[in-house]
Amino acid sequence: MIKTFVMFLWYTKWPWINSDPGKQKEPLLTMAKLTIVCLLVGYLAGSFSQMLIHQKLIPDPGPTILDYNDVSWFHFFMGAVLLAPILEELIFRAQLKRFSGMLLFVSLIFGALLSAIVKTYWALLISPLIFGILFITYRFTLAGSVTRKFRFWKRVFPWHFHLTAVCFALLHLANFEKGIALLPLGLLYTLPQLSIGLMLGFTRMIYGLKYSIILHSLYNLFFVIVLFLQQ
Repeated sequence: MIKTFVMFLWYTKWPWINSDPGKQKEPLLTMAKLTIVCLLVGYLAGSFSQMLIHQKLIPDPGPTILDYNDVSWFHFFMGAVLLAPILEELIFRAQLKRFSGMLLFVSLIFGALLSAIVKTYWALLISPLIFGILFITYRFTLAGSVTRKFRFWKRVFPWHFHLTAVCFALLHLANFEKGIALLPLGLLYTLPQLSIGLMLGFTRMIYGLKYSIILHSLYNLFFVIVLFLQQ
């Protein structure tokens, strides 16, 4: 477990494009280690975020959607443990190993940001336009040379890796009633999601997408169980 934690810290500091992972000799043990590290990282980040609030270093974010009992436990379980991990990993982590996936992700994020600013989903329609511009630029600048493309991808990948984690964290501002109004301090309220986003990105790159999906599901399952026991 300590080795996994150190690997995570090292990779987060210097992300690199890893080759496709081979089959794990002990997948259950690997999954157990990843889950423990993930829970530890999330707990530490959450404790720090709560400390900032309790010490009044940042304003109280107010109620969250969990403070309301509008959703049945069945639907909450299905969404948190099954649906969200699959969809979020496909959006935020699956594209980490594909250059074209990065272009699509950046386009979607730009559209989502504009949509949040102007407060209309119609702004998402700009995403295909942004993707078209980025793809055409790529075709006429990098596509002609594998070496030039790889050097560029290697140079920008660390930035893209951390961008996906930041976007993943900011997405979870939706868990708060105030939502995007919590910006520009949004990352301080979603430090657990930021750390988990980095952990899931590390897992996807080193162990594979299926491991990041399962880890995401197990992490959410843990907190669903905790919330259920607190009722």
